[in-house]
Amino acid sequence: MENNNENINGVPKKKNIWNLVLGLLFLIYGSYRLYVLSENNFQDDTLGLILAIGFIAFGLYDLWKYNKGL
Repeated sequence: MENNNENINGVPKKKNIWNLVLGLLFLIYGSYRLYVLSENNFQDDTLGLILAIGFIAFGLYDLWKYNKGL
């Protein structure tokens, strides 16, 4: 059975620490923006809502990349 920390050639996968750092930062910032917008009316700032959701999605994607070792 193949080890999850190695790729096809047997070379260990290197986890990029920047994916972890940026993923956490984007996730925290997007969540903060979504929280601030929830106190105000969402209809007043539609672009801000889209950007907050985008930051959260990109943060989750970076954390997924870090977990997979891409």
